[in-house]
Amino acid sequence: MSDHSDEVHGSRGAAHSRVLTGLGDRIRRLRTTRELPQRDLAGRAELSEEHLAGVEQGDVAPSLAELTRLADALQVALAELFTDEAPGPAAVVLRAEEAPTVEYGDIAVQVLTPRSVIPGMYAARYRLSPASSGVRPVQHEGHDWLYVLSGQLRIEFEQDAVTLSPGDSVSFSSNVLHRLVAPDAAAEFLAVGATLLGDAGSAA
Repeated sequence: MSDHSDEVHGSRGAAHSRVLTGLGDRIRRLRTTRELPQRDLAGRAELSEEHLAGVEQGDVAPSLAELTRLADALQVALAELFTDEAPGPAAVVLRAEEAPTVEYGDIAVQVLTPRSVIPGMYAARYRLSPASSGVRPVQHEGHDWLYVLSGQLRIEFEQDAVTLSPGDSVSFSSNVLHRLVAPDAAAEFLAVGATLLGDAGSAA
């Protein structure tokens, strides 16, 4: 029994390591595509250059707050930091074991759609614990659609807020400043987002 448990934990650790390495590569590529020096991105994301270098090299696991600030500074959705698939065949099957869940503090992310069928589109499953004050509002190019699976999810906009229960959904322009909050207990939800080709060009 213990051997099987060790094997399971070992495979999860290996998957987490691969995702972490890919995360750093993705952040670096997004930064260089935008011709941002490391110093500039670090400043925009309120990080030290040394810390950002460690994240890009896969040596440092960033916190949720840091990932949120990096995604905000790079003008992408948070889930886009976790996948960097090139355009491929018309249909791509992603098996359950090929989509590991990565946990960072208050949030767990499982990227469900490699960006291989429609560039600029992502789908992910999130589990958000009751919010900490360290998660700030974000905005990025594109449009988001959220569907709540369990718990309650509160979306706070600049001048408004909505609370969703299981089965509820919301769609909105992600250019609008927004913050996701699990007010009382953990909330699980699906998120689908798309960046229009025009949006992608303006974010470069």
